[in-house]
Amino acid sequence: MNLHSDDFYKLDAPPAVEINVRSNIFYTEEYSYLTKDELEVLFLLATTEMSAEGMTTFSFSGIKRQLGKHQQKITKAINRLVTKGLLSKNDTGYSISHKGTSVLSQVIKLQNTIDMHKATDRYLEQRIIFDSNISLDEIANLLVGKWFGSFRYISHTEGKQLIVRWQLVNTKSSATLKLLPDEAILNIIPDSNDLLQFSYEQALEDLSQHIITLVASLGVKATIDSEGWQNSSISEIEYAQKLTSWLGTCNAASLSEN
Repeated sequence: MNLHSDDFYKLDAPPAVEINVRSNIFYTEEYSYLTKDELEVLFLLATTEMSAEGMTTFSFSGIKRQLGKHQQKITKAINRLVTKGLLSKNDTGYSISHKGTSVLSQVIKLQNTIDMHKATDRYLEQRIIFDSNISLDEIANLLVGKWFGSFRYISHTEGKQLIVRWQLVNTKSSATLKLLPDEAILNIIPDSNDLLQFSYEQALEDLSQHIITLVASLGVKATIDSEGWQNSSISEIEYAQKLTSWLGTCNAASLSEN
């Protein structure tokens, strides 16, 4: 995630690093043990939510696609996490709970538990402006959980802004749409290991036209304001520090509520 700027246009830009869990099993007295699959699910949900101001919900298929694991493994991991209270389930999918962030705080303190490395250095971005404000609730109903073309729904965040994420079919490349009432930011985040049969520019164009059509159905005209490749600039150390800080903030908030 591009975390070097508080500017909306750079907020929640694509992940700058990927997290791979090294340990096979992480033991705690309170939660029995966590398998590598369970930890990877927790890290995926936590690091995605960290970049957004609001509750982030992943679909089951979104978790499976992002982690690239067999359905049976993901089913077992999610069921165990829900049973332990580390994940919360709602009508649209799964979110990390306060207990989940607390466990990750313990995990991240252990040396050699995780390995962070650069996932992508560049991403394609487009800004779209609207001639009048749109209702985020209305457009959420049109986008959340929906697949279209080469894009498969992964997750969404609702808060001060609406963020919807997809993964491009048969790849690990992803797309992010960030919506405010008067504008939208689209990101196509390449995966260096993907061998796409279409260009990222074409993928962005497909996503852009889909969003413009949906916005028009709400009676709002959308115009492309800018487009181009951007560079990620966060270091692995900065990312680890940001994650540690975010987990600490979540846990402090949870304690104050109790």
